[in-house]
Amino acid sequence: MKRFEEKIKNICKENKKVAMFIDMDGTITEFEVYPEELVTQNMNNGYSKYEPLEYIINILKEVNKIPNIDLYILTLSRNSKIVDEKKNWLRKHVNFIKEENWILINKELGEYDKTNRNIIKAEKINEKMNEYDYSILLDDDHKILKETQKMLKNKISVFHISSAII
Repeated sequence: MKRFEEKIKNICKENKKVAMFIDMDGTITEFEVYPEELVTQNMNNGYSKYEPLEYIINILKEVNKIPNIDLYILTLSRNSKIVDEKKNWLRKHVNFIKEENWILINKELGEYDKTNRNIIKAEKINEKMNEYDYSILLDDDHKILKETQKMLKNKISVFHISSAII
């Protein structure tokens, strides 16, 4: 935990204004694996029951105290019902991140699909780069992390969730 926090603090010392983008599923919430045909149904009917990963959330609370960092939620959702479920979950468990900093990308509305799934987060981060000197992405998806690093190069540090645990 302390090593990850130190890395974030050092990034903030080296940059004037930093944005940190945080995934939800498997990063700040437990991640349940379902057969592909049942994923949407199970998330629609039970996202609010997913357990928060308190250890990670506590780290984020500490990171949030750094004066020159803004925290964002950046997550993919298959439909509007899941978006609503995630918003309710965030209000309950991560209310220290402002709602205007929640970016919930909705597949049902055509905001992403399987052709751009691995790059859509990088594109959303890039849209915010005019407000920040540097960005950070905390996620559990290797493909998304790699594509984000490739697209944003030296303007971002990407961290797999395991980095925050050790």
